[in-house]
Amino acid sequence: MFNLKVLTLLIIAVGAMLMLISMVKYYAVCRLTQTLLETEEAITNRWCKTYYSLMGFFLIGYLIVFFSLSYDIPIVGELLTGIIFFFGAVFVFVGIALQTDMLSAIRENHERIVEQNEQLHQTEDVTIFALAYLAEIRDLETGKHLERTSQYVGVLVKNLIDSPKYSSYLTQKYICDIVKSAPLHDIGKVGIPDSILKKNGKLTAEEFEVIKQHCEYGANILKTAEQKLGFESFLRIAIQLVMSHHERWDGLGYPHGLKGDEIPLSARIMALADVYDALRSERCYKKSFSHEESCMIITREKGKQFDPDIVDAFLKTEKVFLEISNTLVD
Repeated sequence: MFNLKVLTLLIIAVGAMLMLISMVKYYAVCRLTQTLLETEEAITNRWCKTYYSLMGFFLIGYLIVFFSLSYDIPIVGELLTGIIFFFGAVFVFVGIALQTDMLSAIRENHERIVEQNEQLHQTEDVTIFALAYLAEIRDLETGKHLERTSQYVGVLVKNLIDSPKYSSYLTQKYICDIVKSAPLHDIGKVGIPDSILKKNGKLTAEEFEVIKQHCEYGANILKTAEQKLGFESFLRIAIQLVMSHHERWDGLGYPHGLKGDEIPLSARIMALADVYDALRSERCYKKSFSHEESCMIITREKGKQFDPDIVDAFLKTEKVFLEISNTLVD
């Protein structure tokens, strides 16, 4: 009997200690939840206090039973059993209600964060477009050029996903980043003098050398911005795209004469999208080409100016290019 009594007291003592520890931890959980949710909502507070009070009630019950058994103080067994069962049920009910309330608050907070993130992304996209348009408008381009080339890039990169060569490389983040970066491809033109940029006629060799510098100007602008960030962003791909979208597959492009796979994939995709739009657009020094003529020119440049894989992706989706070109007219 003595051993059974000692064992019972030990079990009760351990239970009391666990309940006390639970109360301390639960208090910390409640405070953390309110901090994360940035709320002092009355309903949540009420449930927390009720649950905390029940834990205190059970702790007191442990102590009463412990000392009663220790000093052989008789307790009405039936009443005590009823109280334990009743408040046990209340304890479980309040616990479930509290968890439901907290989960509901977490869901609402999550939805609010998602909405705010979406607004931030939209603001970022509009800001990027506005900055890019500042450069384009100096070159007598329109905002439609930015929209078209961005969509062309999206069409090409999504087609390349089906290729085993690129499927593992083209993550959803990469696709979002390259489409977001596309409008910035000529942002470096802000550093080119108007006398050259807006010249109505053929450029001299010296003037063309100045034009070539817009790739490095643009990349340096974005590098400066990237250095101010403490995390990896879409600017990594944007810098590649801006710097190298005038490189050629055969190594005869600029500014660094990169060849083949030395050219970043983002720049190879941008190169074809930009040229297609240039072919389809009328300029003071040239007429616009038809879609069929543009396809023929691009096909002839396969393996020369353009990556063969990108040309193949273009030919598979050229009808989509035509639709975009006809829809987003200057």
